[in-house]
Amino acid sequence: MNQPFKETCLSANRTAAWLLLAALLFGCGKDPDPPRPAAADPGRVGFESYCAPCHQLEGSGTEGGAPPLAASPWVAGPDARLMRIVLHGVRGPMEIEGKIYNLEMPGFGPILTDAQIADLLSFVRRRFGGPSAPVTPASVGRIRAETRDHDTYWTVDELLGVR
Repeated sequence: MNQPFKETCLSANRTAAWLLLAALLFGCGKDPDPPRPAAADPGRVGFESYCAPCHQLEGSGTEGGAPPLAASPWVAGPDARLMRIVLHGVRGPMEIEGKIYNLEMPGFGPILTDAQIADLLSFVRRRFGGPSAPVTPASVGRIRAETRDHDTYWTVDELLGVR
């Protein structure tokens, strides 16, 4: 190998080594602390998982199916009523905005914790029921304990008696 060519190769190798070292030290110009996505609202996640398939993402319900949540007096009504619905479900005719809905909503008490139900209901009330205080896990736990022997769906008449 001739001397000028050998020196050119060594110089190129040294340059490449320095560039590699600089890239490792400075991260190739990337932001060392890229922005992190905001943590998902657990209430929204619960709503999208358990409620939106029937009530729709916009809370509009479906024609002949689940009732709307948006502007529903049931959503804006007593927390204890909503907790009972989510814990045990509801069945029977329910009138909302002049329309009758007569389907069953299953209860999620066996699969959701008090905190998950509180997050879900706080999200639903905030999004569809207007300003309201968040539902607390302690209040869900209290209703769960009070209704622990209730092993069927609630009826609308039973729920209307809840204040």
